[in-house]
Amino acid sequence: MTDDRLVIQYESRHFADVGWSLKADRWQAHFYENGADRKAGGAVITRVIPGVTPNPRAALEVDPGLLDRIPRVIFTEDGGLVPALAEMRPPLLLLLESVHVTDEWRGKGMGMRLAVAALRRLAVPGTVAVCYPAPIHDHGPDEPCSYTSDDPEVRRPDEEAVAKLQQAWERHGFRPIGDHVYARRIEP
Repeated sequence: MTDDRLVIQYESRHFADVGWSLKADRWQAHFYENGADRKAGGAVITRVIPGVTPNPRAALEVDPGLLDRIPRVIFTEDGGLVPALAEMRPPLLLLLESVHVTDEWRGKGMGMRLAVAALRRLAVPGTVAVCYPAPIHDHGPDEPCSYTSDDPEVRRPDEEAVAKLQQAWERHGFRPIGDHVYARRIEP
């Protein structure tokens, strides 16, 4: 892939009303093929500013999006950072909520590469990015995976997919911090 083949476009919504602290600061990164209107995928990234965002754990319980496990692992009950993150002293946390690519780009590592690029562009020096490497499905945890593909490498059990995703994120410098949640310091 050449660096100019895909383009990332960002979108965010900020709440100005009294209840702003109960809403997640969610950014969407849209991946497009350069020079074409064809969408290649996207990512959802939630920003948290430690010490400024009032109790991010409570806010993400009210407005969780696809973030389920991450807030419970990285924030204390009162919204502080758990020791593993507090010692990193991040001025900004970027929580990777989801990343997806179209079938054309699936299975080539593009979603992860684009997500890391999107995280870098939103980062300030010292930012910590957090993710939970697992496939996202429209089904419940006890239901079988309904995604089908002609490629046998794409069609595999969730457990195998999780292990491969964790290894791939580790190759990008992410390390486990607890309960299968991974983090990495991101420099712009």
